[in-house]
Amino acid sequence: MGKKGIIPILLIFAIALSLTTVAYAMWSETLRANATVDTGEVDWEIYKVHTWLDACELPPGPQPYGNDWFYNATLGNYQQIDKDVGCTWVTLIDSDGDGDDDTMNVTIKNAYPWYYTHIAFKVHNNGQIPIKIWRIIIDGQTFYKINEHVLYQGLPIDLDGDGENDVMIWWGDNFGVQLEPCQSADISFDLTVLQEAPESSVLSFTISFDAIQWNEYEEHVPQGG
Repeated sequence: MGKKGIIPILLIFAIALSLTTVAYAMWSETLRANATVDTGEVDWEIYKVHTWLDACELPPGPQPYGNDWFYNATLGNYQQIDKDVGCTWVTLIDSDGDGDDDTMNVTIKNAYPWYYTHIAFKVHNNGQIPIKIWRIIIDGQTFYKINEHVLYQGLPIDLDGDGENDVMIWWGDNFGVQLEPCQSADISFDLTVLQEAPESSVLSFTISFDAIQWNEYEEHVPQGG
């Protein structure tokens, strides 16, 4: 085939390629122009808080009433005693003013070494997007699910900044569990006052949680930290 035959063929191919490119560009642009994204809201709340052991509102007396509990280090278990000295109560706080309680303020009064209590509550997904509980924040200190070996063994917290741990917390499960809209998860923790806690003082601290949309969870949990 001579050069005269090649040129028309190349010209036809170039025109066809050009038309295909233009058509693709128009199609792509049309998709972008007409696309809509209906975003939901990540939202959740804490509710139904219950202090199972030694709540301040319980009357004095043996189980299930308000006599104190303590950790028996010799036997390695928790026991109720015949004294009603300390008490624990929890106040819910709406920290961001959106109408949902998202923070707990825990206050312990008249405690002593190895004083023990148990607090249970629910986290409710009242948004439109599935969520996972991402991290715990206790008085500004952040802890992730990746620390679950520490949470299982007990998490010591220095509440007054003197370099000595004042309380030990053991967490239950459900961190990282996916909550669909309208679903709730039961969470609880054990709290023990340590020997180093200051005498004759009221121990008070806040506990809050960050939840994250379900498909962002693994990416935002630091590995090994």
